[in-house]
Amino acid sequence: MANNLPRKTYTIFHTESSLGWGGQERRILTEAKVLRDRGHRLLIGCDPRGQLYKRGLAEDFPVFPLRFGGWGRNLKAGWILRRLLAREKVDILNTHSSLDSWVGMLAWRSLRRWPVLVRTRHLSTPVKQSWPTRWLYHAPAATITTALNIAELLHDRLGVPQSRLFAIPTGVSLEEFSPREPDAGLRESLGFPPDAFVFGTLSVLRSWKGHLDLLEALQKLVEVGHKCYLLVVGDGPYRPVIEKRVNESGLGDCVRLVGYQEKAADWLALMDVLVMASYAHEGVPQAVLQALAMGKAVVATRVGGIPEVITPDVTGLLTPPKDPDSLARAMLRLLTDKALREDLGRRGMDLVRKHFALERMAEMVEAVYDRVCPASSV
Repeated sequence: MANNLPRKTYTIFHTESSLGWGGQERRILTEAKVLRDRGHRLLIGCDPRGQLYKRGLAEDFPVFPLRFGGWGRNLKAGWILRRLLAREKVDILNTHSSLDSWVGMLAWRSLRRWPVLVRTRHLSTPVKQSWPTRWLYHAPAATITTALNIAELLHDRLGVPQSRLFAIPTGVSLEEFSPREPDAGLRESLGFPPDAFVFGTLSVLRSWKGHLDLLEALQKLVEVGHKCYLLVVGDGPYRPVIEKRVNESGLGDCVRLVGYQEKAADWLALMDVLVMASYAHEGVPQAVLQALAMGKAVVATRVGGIPEVITPDVTGLLTPPKDPDSLARAMLRLLTDKALREDLGRRGMDLVRKHFALERMAEMVEAVYDRVCPASSV
Protein backbone atom coordinates (compact mmCIF):
# COMPACT_ATOMS: atom_id res chain seq x y z
CA MET A 1 0.00 0.00 0.00
CA ALA A 2 2.85 2.42 0.75
CA ASN A 3 3.83 2.53 -2.93
CA ASN A 4 0.40 3.92 -3.78
CA LEU A 5 0.79 6.99 -1.56
CA PRO A 6 1.36 10.32 -3.30
CA ARG A 7 4.92 11.64 -3.49
CA LYS A 8 3.96 14.73 -1.50
CA THR A 9 1.75 14.83 1.56
CA TYR A 10 0.20 17.90 3.15
CA THR A 11 -1.50 19.10 6.29
CA ILE A 12 -4.83 20.36 4.98
CA PHE A 13 -7.29 22.44 7.01
CA HIS A 14 -10.89 22.58 5.71
CA THR A 15 -13.29 25.25 7.01
CA GLU A 16 -17.09 25.28 6.69
CA SER A 17 -19.63 27.67 8.21
CA SER A 18 -22.74 25.84 7.02
CA LEU A 19 -24.83 24.03 9.61
CA GLY A 20 -26.62 21.68 7.22
CA TRP A 21 -25.88 18.29 5.73
CA GLY A 22 -26.18 18.38 1.97
CA GLY A 23 -23.97 17.78 -1.02
CA GLN A 24 -21.44 20.43 -0.03
CA GLU A 25 -20.84 19.13 3.47
CA ARG A 26 -20.77 15.56 2.19
CA ARG A 27 -18.13 16.54 -0.36
CA ILE A 28 -15.89 18.00 2.34
CA LEU A 29 -16.05 14.87 4.48
CA THR A 30 -15.74 12.50 1.53
CA GLU A 31 -12.71 14.35 0.19
CA ALA A 32 -11.13 14.48 3.64
CA LYS A 33 -11.55 10.73 4.12
CA VAL A 34 -10.06 9.72 0.80
CA LEU A 35 -7.12 12.12 1.12
CA ARG A 36 -6.44 10.87 4.65
CA ASP A 37 -6.36 7.34 3.26
CA ARG A 38 -3.75 8.53 0.77
CA GLY A 39 -1.40 9.77 3.48
CA HIS A 40 -2.36 13.40 4.04
CA ARG A 41 -3.15 14.97 7.41
CA LEU A 42 -6.67 16.41 7.46
CA LEU A 43 -8.09 18.93 9.93
CA ILE A 44 -11.59 20.42 9.94
CA GLY A 45 -12.75 23.71 11.43
CA CYS A 46 -16.52 24.19 11.50
CA ASP A 47 -19.44 25.34 13.59
CA PRO A 48 -20.14 22.93 16.48
CA ARG A 49 -23.87 23.43 15.89
CA GLY A 50 -23.58 21.86 12.42
CA GLN A 51 -23.73 18.32 11.11
CA LEU A 52 -20.19 18.36 9.73
CA TYR A 53 -18.78 18.89 13.22
CA LYS A 54 -20.55 15.82 14.59
CA ARG A 55 -19.83 13.64 11.59
CA GLY A 56 -16.21 14.68 11.39
CA LEU A 57 -15.67 13.66 15.00
CA ALA A 58 -17.42 10.35 14.32
CA GLU A 59 -14.90 9.70 11.53
CA ASP A 60 -12.00 10.39 13.93
CA PHE A 61 -10.88 13.66 12.36
CA PRO A 62 -9.39 16.46 14.46
CA VAL A 63 -12.37 18.87 14.38
CA PHE A 64 -12.04 22.37 15.84
CA PRO A 65 -15.06 24.47 16.87
CA LEU A 66 -15.39 27.76 14.97
CA ARG A 67 -18.65 29.61 15.60
CA PHE A 68 -19.72 31.87 12.74
CA GLY A 69 -22.37 34.57 12.48
CA GLY A 70 -22.15 38.23 13.50
CA TRP A 71 -19.05 40.39 13.80
CA GLY A 72 -18.16 39.18 17.28
CA ARG A 73 -18.28 35.49 16.47
CA ASN A 74 -16.55 35.95 13.12
CA LEU A 75 -13.68 37.92 14.63
CA LYS A 76 -13.22 35.32 17.34
CA ALA A 77 -13.36 32.51 14.75
CA GLY A 78 -10.70 34.29 12.70
CA TRP A 79 -8.46 34.71 15.74
CA ILE A 80 -8.84 31.04 16.70
CA LEU A 81 -8.24 29.94 13.12
CA ARG A 82 -5.10 32.05 12.87
CA ARG A 83 -3.66 30.35 15.95
CA LEU A 84 -4.61 26.89 14.68
CA LEU A 85 -2.99 27.44 11.28
CA ALA A 86 0.29 28.38 12.93
CA ARG A 87 0.18 25.77 15.71
CA GLU A 88 -0.75 22.86 13.42
CA LYS A 89 1.79 23.88 10.74
CA VAL A 90 -0.89 23.81 8.05
CA ASP A 91 0.22 23.68 4.41
CA ILE A 92 -3.16 24.32 2.78
CA LEU A 93 -6.20 26.21 4.06
CA ASN A 94 -9.22 25.11 1.98
CA THR A 95 -12.36 27.21 2.57
CA HIS A 96 -15.85 26.47 1.28
CA SER A 97 -18.86 28.68 2.10
CA SER A 98 -18.84 32.47 1.74
CA LEU A 99 -18.70 33.26 5.47
CA ASP A 100 -15.87 30.91 6.38
CA SER A 101 -14.04 31.99 3.21
CA TRP A 102 -14.06 35.62 4.41
CA VAL A 103 -12.93 34.62 7.89
CA GLY A 104 -10.33 32.25 6.46
CA MET A 105 -8.94 34.80 4.02
CA LEU A 106 -8.51 37.43 6.74
CA ALA A 107 -6.76 34.93 9.01
CA TRP A 108 -4.55 33.91 6.08
CA ARG A 109 -3.62 37.49 5.26
CA SER A 110 -2.72 38.17 8.88
CA LEU A 111 -0.17 35.36 8.61
CA ARG A 112 1.44 37.08 5.61
CA ARG A 113 -0.33 34.83 3.12
CA TRP A 114 0.75 31.55 4.60
CA PRO A 115 -0.34 28.75 4.35
CA VAL A 116 -1.49 28.36 0.74
CA LEU A 117 -5.13 29.45 0.37
CA VAL A 118 -7.55 27.36 -1.73
CA ARG A 119 -11.28 27.90 -2.16
CA THR A 120 -13.86 25.32 -3.20
CA ARG A 121 -17.03 26.64 -4.86
CA HIS A 122 -19.86 24.08 -4.84
CA LEU A 123 -22.89 25.87 -6.34
CA SER A 124 -23.62 27.54 -9.68
CA THR A 125 -25.47 30.39 -7.96
CA PRO A 126 -24.52 33.68 -9.70
CA VAL A 127 -21.91 35.61 -7.73
CA LYS A 128 -22.00 39.35 -7.15
CA GLN A 129 -19.71 41.44 -9.33
CA SER A 130 -18.72 43.77 -6.50
CA TRP A 131 -15.12 44.58 -5.64
CA PRO A 132 -15.25 42.71 -2.29
CA THR A 133 -16.39 39.56 -4.10
CA ARG A 134 -13.67 39.98 -6.70
CA TRP A 135 -11.14 40.37 -3.90
CA LEU A 136 -12.44 37.23 -2.18
CA TYR A 137 -12.13 35.10 -5.32
CA HIS A 138 -8.85 36.52 -6.57
CA ALA A 139 -7.04 35.86 -3.27
CA PRO A 140 -6.79 32.05 -3.40
CA ALA A 141 -3.94 30.39 -5.25
CA ALA A 142 -6.57 28.04 -6.69
CA THR A 143 -10.33 27.69 -6.75
CA ILE A 144 -11.76 24.20 -7.10
CA THR A 145 -15.31 23.96 -8.48
CA THR A 146 -17.65 20.98 -8.55
CA ALA A 147 -18.51 21.59 -12.21
CA LEU A 148 -16.94 23.21 -15.25
CA ASN A 149 -19.83 25.66 -15.64
CA ILE A 150 -19.07 27.10 -12.16
CA ALA A 151 -15.46 27.71 -13.16
CA GLU A 152 -16.64 29.44 -16.33
CA LEU A 153 -19.01 31.60 -14.30
CA LEU A 154 -16.22 32.76 -11.98
CA HIS A 155 -14.01 33.57 -14.93
CA ASP A 156 -16.71 35.42 -16.87
CA ARG A 157 -18.22 37.42 -13.99
CA LEU A 158 -15.20 38.04 -11.77
CA GLY A 159 -12.25 37.67 -14.09
CA VAL A 160 -10.65 34.88 -12.07
CA PRO A 161 -7.79 33.59 -14.26
CA GLN A 162 -8.55 30.26 -15.87
CA SER A 163 -5.13 29.06 -14.78
CA ARG A 164 -6.37 29.17 -11.17
CA LEU A 165 -9.71 27.44 -11.77
CA PHE A 166 -10.04 23.66 -11.52
CA ALA A 167 -13.30 21.75 -12.08
CA ILE A 168 -13.35 18.58 -9.97
CA PRO A 169 -16.78 16.95 -9.48
CA THR A 170 -17.34 14.90 -6.35
CA GLY A 171 -16.12 11.35 -6.79
CA VAL A 172 -18.23 8.24 -6.26
CA SER A 173 -17.30 5.19 -4.25
CA LEU A 174 -17.65 2.42 -6.82
CA GLU A 175 -17.82 -0.14 -4.03
CA GLU A 176 -20.62 1.59 -2.14
CA PHE A 177 -22.60 2.53 -5.27
CA SER A 178 -22.39 -0.69 -7.22
CA PRO A 179 -25.29 -2.28 -9.15
CA ARG A 180 -27.50 -4.45 -6.95
CA GLU A 181 -30.95 -5.95 -6.69
CA PRO A 182 -33.46 -3.91 -4.68
CA ASP A 183 -34.15 -5.00 -1.12
CA ALA A 184 -37.44 -6.89 -1.34
CA GLY A 185 -38.32 -6.22 2.29
CA LEU A 186 -37.67 -2.49 1.93
CA ARG A 187 -39.73 -2.39 -1.24
CA GLU A 188 -42.60 -4.22 0.44
CA SER A 189 -42.48 -1.86 3.46
CA LEU A 190 -43.21 1.02 1.10
CA GLY A 191 -46.29 -0.69 -0.28
CA PHE A 192 -44.93 -1.04 -3.82
CA PRO A 193 -46.41 -3.94 -5.80
CA PRO A 194 -43.82 -6.46 -7.03
CA ASP A 195 -44.09 -5.19 -10.61
CA ALA A 196 -44.27 -1.46 -9.74
CA PHE A 197 -42.29 1.00 -11.83
CA VAL A 198 -40.53 3.41 -9.49
CA PHE A 199 -39.25 6.87 -10.37
CA GLY A 200 -37.10 8.36 -7.65
CA THR A 201 -35.28 11.49 -6.61
CA LEU A 202 -32.66 12.05 -3.93
CA SER A 203 -31.68 15.47 -2.58
CA VAL A 204 -32.16 17.98 0.16
CA LEU A 205 -35.75 19.23 -0.13
CA ARG A 206 -35.35 22.82 -1.32
CA SER A 207 -37.52 24.84 -3.69
CA TRP A 208 -34.95 24.93 -6.50
CA LYS A 209 -34.64 21.14 -6.58
CA GLY A 210 -37.83 21.14 -8.66
CA HIS A 211 -39.95 18.65 -6.73
CA LEU A 212 -43.17 20.46 -7.64
CA ASP A 213 -42.34 20.18 -11.34
CA LEU A 214 -41.62 16.50 -10.83
CA LEU A 215 -44.97 15.97 -9.10
CA GLU A 216 -46.76 17.72 -11.96
CA ALA A 217 -44.97 15.51 -14.49
CA LEU A 218 -45.88 12.41 -12.51
CA GLN A 219 -49.50 13.50 -12.37
CA LYS A 220 -49.61 13.77 -16.16
CA LEU A 221 -48.49 10.15 -16.45
CA VAL A 222 -50.92 8.90 -13.81
CA GLU A 223 -53.86 10.75 -15.34
CA VAL A 224 -53.49 8.92 -18.66
CA GLY A 225 -53.38 5.53 -16.98
CA HIS A 226 -49.71 4.77 -16.39
CA LYS A 227 -49.11 2.84 -13.20
CA CYS A 228 -45.98 4.27 -11.61
CA TYR A 229 -44.69 5.48 -8.28
CA LEU A 230 -42.39 8.22 -7.02
CA LEU A 231 -39.89 7.73 -4.20
CA VAL A 232 -38.66 11.00 -2.66
CA VAL A 233 -35.52 10.52 -0.56
CA GLY A 234 -34.27 13.45 1.50
CA ASP A 235 -35.42 16.05 3.96
CA GLY A 236 -35.31 19.81 4.20
CA PRO A 237 -37.24 23.05 4.56
CA TYR A 238 -39.44 22.44 1.51
CA ARG A 239 -40.96 19.20 2.77
CA PRO A 240 -44.26 20.74 4.01
CA VAL A 241 -44.79 22.37 0.60
CA ILE A 242 -44.19 19.07 -1.17
CA GLU A 243 -46.50 17.19 1.18
CA LYS A 244 -49.23 19.76 0.61
CA ARG A 245 -48.91 19.46 -3.17
CA VAL A 246 -49.03 15.66 -2.99
CA ASN A 247 -52.30 15.85 -1.05
CA GLU A 248 -53.82 18.52 -3.28
CA SER A 249 -53.00 16.63 -6.47
CA GLY A 250 -54.37 13.31 -5.27
CA LEU A 251 -51.02 11.57 -5.66
CA GLY A 252 -50.89 10.23 -2.10
CA ASP A 253 -51.25 6.61 -3.23
CA CYS A 254 -48.23 6.71 -5.52
CA VAL A 255 -45.75 9.06 -3.78
CA ARG A 256 -43.56 8.06 -0.85
CA LEU A 257 -41.61 10.69 1.11
CA VAL A 258 -39.17 8.74 3.23
CA GLY A 259 -37.01 11.54 4.64
CA TYR A 260 -33.25 11.54 4.99
CA GLN A 261 -31.63 8.12 4.61
CA GLU A 262 -28.03 7.44 5.57
CA LYS A 263 -27.55 4.51 3.17
CA ALA A 264 -28.40 6.20 -0.11
CA ALA A 265 -27.41 3.21 -2.24
CA ASP A 266 -30.14 1.00 -0.73
CA TRP A 267 -32.75 3.56 -1.78
CA LEU A 268 -31.30 4.20 -5.22
CA ALA A 269 -31.50 0.45 -5.80
CA LEU A 270 -35.31 0.66 -5.44
CA MET A 271 -35.56 3.14 -8.33
CA ASP A 272 -35.99 2.20 -11.97
CA VAL A 273 -35.17 5.78 -13.00
CA LEU A 274 -33.65 8.71 -11.11
CA VAL A 275 -35.20 12.09 -11.90
CA MET A 276 -33.37 15.34 -11.06
CA ALA A 277 -35.71 18.27 -11.80
CA SER A 278 -33.60 21.15 -10.42
CA TYR A 279 -33.98 24.61 -11.92
CA ALA A 280 -31.01 26.44 -10.32
CA HIS A 281 -27.74 26.33 -8.38
CA GLU A 282 -26.54 22.82 -9.27
CA GLY A 283 -22.96 21.80 -9.84
CA VAL A 284 -22.78 18.13 -10.78
CA PRO A 285 -25.28 16.53 -8.34
CA GLN A 286 -23.82 13.66 -6.40
CA ALA A 287 -27.08 11.71 -6.66
CA VAL A 288 -26.83 11.75 -10.46
CA LEU A 289 -23.31 10.28 -10.41
CA GLN A 290 -24.30 7.75 -7.74
CA ALA A 291 -27.32 6.58 -9.75
CA LEU A 292 -25.21 6.27 -12.91
CA ALA A 293 -22.62 4.25 -10.99
CA MET A 294 -25.40 1.82 -10.09
CA GLY A 295 -26.49 1.48 -13.71
CA LYS A 296 -29.67 3.53 -13.32
CA ALA A 297 -31.18 5.55 -16.15
CA VAL A 298 -31.39 9.27 -15.36
CA VAL A 299 -33.72 12.07 -16.44
CA ALA A 300 -32.44 15.50 -15.49
CA THR A 301 -32.70 19.17 -16.39
CA ARG A 302 -30.21 21.31 -18.32
CA VAL A 303 -29.02 23.17 -15.24
CA GLY A 304 -25.57 23.87 -13.84
CA GLY A 305 -23.09 21.07 -14.42
CA ILE A 306 -25.67 18.37 -15.17
CA PRO A 307 -25.07 18.49 -18.97
CA GLU A 308 -21.40 17.80 -18.27
CA VAL A 309 -22.33 14.21 -17.34
CA ILE A 310 -25.74 13.64 -18.97
CA THR A 311 -25.37 13.53 -22.73
CA PRO A 312 -28.86 13.22 -24.30
CA ASP A 313 -29.63 9.67 -25.42
CA VAL A 314 -26.13 8.56 -24.47
CA THR A 315 -25.89 8.67 -20.66
CA GLY A 316 -29.40 9.90 -19.87
CA LEU A 317 -32.18 12.25 -20.96
CA LEU A 318 -32.21 16.04 -20.54
CA THR A 319 -35.17 18.42 -20.39
CA PRO A 320 -35.49 22.18 -19.92
CA PRO A 321 -35.92 23.31 -16.31
CA LYS A 322 -39.39 24.28 -15.09
CA ASP A 323 -41.03 22.34 -17.93
CA PRO A 324 -43.24 19.56 -16.50
CA ASP A 325 -44.55 18.65 -19.97
CA SER A 326 -41.05 17.91 -21.29
CA LEU A 327 -40.16 16.15 -18.07
CA ALA A 328 -43.24 13.92 -18.35
CA ARG A 329 -42.40 13.01 -21.96
CA ALA A 330 -38.85 12.01 -20.98
CA MET A 331 -40.11 9.99 -18.04
CA LEU A 332 -42.63 8.26 -20.32
CA ARG A 333 -39.86 7.27 -22.76
CA LEU A 334 -38.03 5.45 -20.01
CA LEU A 335 -41.18 4.02 -18.47
CA THR A 336 -42.10 2.33 -21.75
CA ASP A 337 -38.67 1.46 -23.21
CA LYS A 338 -36.73 -1.04 -21.11
CA ALA A 339 -33.99 -1.40 -23.72
CA LEU A 340 -33.34 2.34 -23.65
CA ARG A 341 -33.21 2.33 -19.85
CA GLU A 342 -30.68 -0.46 -19.83
CA ASP A 343 -28.58 1.12 -22.56
CA LEU A 344 -28.43 4.51 -20.84
CA GLY A 345 -27.69 2.87 -17.50
CA ARG A 346 -24.82 0.83 -18.93
CA ARG A 347 -23.17 3.79 -20.65
CA GLY A 348 -23.69 6.00 -17.62
CA MET A 349 -22.03 3.40 -15.42
CA ASP A 350 -19.05 3.22 -17.79
CA LEU A 351 -18.73 7.02 -17.69
CA VAL A 352 -18.59 7.15 -13.89
CA ARG A 353 -16.12 4.30 -13.65
CA LYS A 354 -13.76 5.97 -16.12
CA HIS A 355 -14.01 9.60 -14.99
CA PHE A 356 -15.75 10.03 -11.64
CA ALA A 357 -14.42 7.40 -9.27
CA LEU A 358 -13.46 8.56 -5.78
CA GLU A 359 -9.79 7.87 -6.43
CA ARG A 360 -9.87 9.98 -9.60
CA MET A 361 -11.24 12.95 -7.62
CA ALA A 362 -8.47 12.52 -5.03
CA GLU A 363 -5.79 12.48 -7.72
CA MET A 364 -7.15 15.68 -9.26
CA VAL A 365 -7.28 17.48 -5.90
CA GLU A 366 -3.73 16.38 -5.14
CA ALA A 367 -2.60 17.69 -8.51
CA VAL A 368 -4.05 21.12 -7.64
CA TYR A 369 -2.33 21.11 -4.25
CA ASP A 370 0.97 20.06 -5.87
CA ARG A 371 0.66 22.90 -8.33
CA VAL A 372 0.10 25.67 -5.78
CA CYS A 373 2.27 24.47 -2.89
CA PRO A 374 5.92 25.46 -2.84
CA ALA A 375 8.19 22.45 -2.55
CA SER A 376 9.73 23.83 0.63
CA SER A 377 6.39 23.56 2.48
CA VAL A 378 6.20 19.79 2.10
